[in-house]
Amino acid sequence: MSNGWLIAQLVVSAALTGLVWTVQMAIYPLYKKVWRASGEAGFATYHRSYTDGMGLVAAPLMVAEAGLAGAWLVLEPDSAAARAGALLVLVLWGSTMAVQVPLHRRLGRFWDETAARRLTRSNWVRTAAWTARTAGLAWVLAASRGEGA
Repeated sequence: MSNGWLIAQLVVSAALTGLVWTVQMAIYPLYKKVWRASGEAGFATYHRSYTDGMGLVAAPLMVAEAGLAGAWLVLEPDSAAARAGALLVLVLWGSTMAVQVPLHRRLGRFWDETAARRLTRSNWVRTAAWTARTAGLAWVLAASRGEGA
């Protein structure tokens, strides 16, 4: 795979990694404070604004990441790095669709402290997976540059 493809994957993955760390460390911990400060209706408005805005940012990046990871796997099916990267993308999509989206839907209907805690805890899977994917891509890119030098 050319360095251009690897760089594109790294840029998208790094953007998502930064996003997920921001969500994990700053946004999700604020949920309970927003609910306490603004009540049920205020939290519902905040949460709707958050999920709408996050969807506009994260969804195109996740689709691009899946496409790039899939292309890498098709172009280099014997590459352990491509297989590992694709597996991480599957973990990310699986966690997002099976865990985070349903919890956000629940929180979109009413404040549920248990759901908010579960959302924060379960999001560590995505935080770790995106961090690992970004680190792995950086390592593959660095190794490929060393081979060409």
